[in-house]
Amino acid sequence: MVNVMCQTPEVIRLTQLTPFQGDLKKRTSHDVKSLAASIQEEGLLMPFAVWQHDGINSLLDGHGRLMALNELAKEDSSIEEQDFPVIYIEAATEEQAKKSLLQITSAYGKITRDGAIRFCAAIPEYHAPAINKFVYRKPRKSKLQEQKNEQIIRIAVSSDKVPAVLELFKSVSYIKVL
Repeated sequence: MVNVMCQTPEVIRLTQLTPFQGDLKKRTSHDVKSLAASIQEEGLLMPFAVWQHDGINSLLDGHGRLMALNELAKEDSSIEEQDFPVIYIEAATEEQAKKSLLQITSAYGKITRDGAIRFCAAIPEYHAPAINKFVYRKPRKSKLQEQKNEQIIRIAVSSDKVPAVLELFKSVSYIKVL
């Protein structure tokens, strides 16, 4: 069984879902296995978004979750019998459904390195693919850093101490908080 961490009035079984996006997104087996591990650890956090038409439940959002859950079901067959939360998206035509899918899955903004570092400061042990490239890679030295002989140091503090540490660092003129 998968721990479901969201609720909707409607539920659906994995076998009732029909993928809709085709090759819109590329996922490697590593991507799917990483998401499966995240679902095992954190639970399923988001419902599936589905367009119902002609007796078909076309999956608009949740293709990666579906793939990950199907991967987990290979080891735990009870997942195939489990009900999962679903929200239904209204669309009169396939074209409207495609537009809905694009709105749901499109990124109307970008994660920045500084924003990700600040956002994840209280959870340094958590490694999510969406932020790994920003937070957990070694920062490259810029020419300005090399000229000033600056060093970048990463520290970990317990989440309840983050505000106090940030305030302390802000009070020291030669420390820049990213």
